[in-house]
Amino acid sequence: MRRYSVLALAVVTALGGAAVAHADRPEPVPLYGTYDTYLDHSRQTFEGRPDASEPSTQAASFTTTCGAQGCVAHWLRLAELADNPDAPALFDYRWNDDRWESASDYPFHCSDGGAVIAARSDFLIPNGDGSFSGERTFTVGEPGCPDDGPGTYWLPFTLTPTG
Repeated sequence: MRRYSVLALAVVTALGGAAVAHADRPEPVPLYGTYDTYLDHSRQTFEGRPDASEPSTQAASFTTTCGAQGCVAHWLRLAELADNPDAPALFDYRWNDDRWESASDYPFHCSDGGAVIAARSDFLIPNGDGSFSGERTFTVGEPGCPDDGPGTYWLPFTLTPTG
């Protein structure tokens, strides 16, 4: 009987420890389904100075998968971009503390119609109502776009669920 009591105590302790370890990791707010992405270009800046253009809305689809290494949200843009046909359609985001974060190289569209490689960095913060607020930066190295040169563009955006 004592052997079963020790075994039962070991199982309960192991399960309890696993629950505590899991609770220490923040749970992500999932991104699932379709969203409208409102890119507020009217507030866009370059090197902190206004660099406004017309806002735009892009449809996107999201899925989230979680595993031992954490959670990844996949952002799939649903329409081609006429002014930047080489822009990637898929971004991966990782949950970090209280937000989704993503970074990658990006073919940045210059005002003269050309493109330069930029470092893209995004974050998305849940608003508590199913929507998200985010910011995107594009850091363009030398020589930069013909009109602006090298520097950092900043763009706020929101995601609103559509279905």
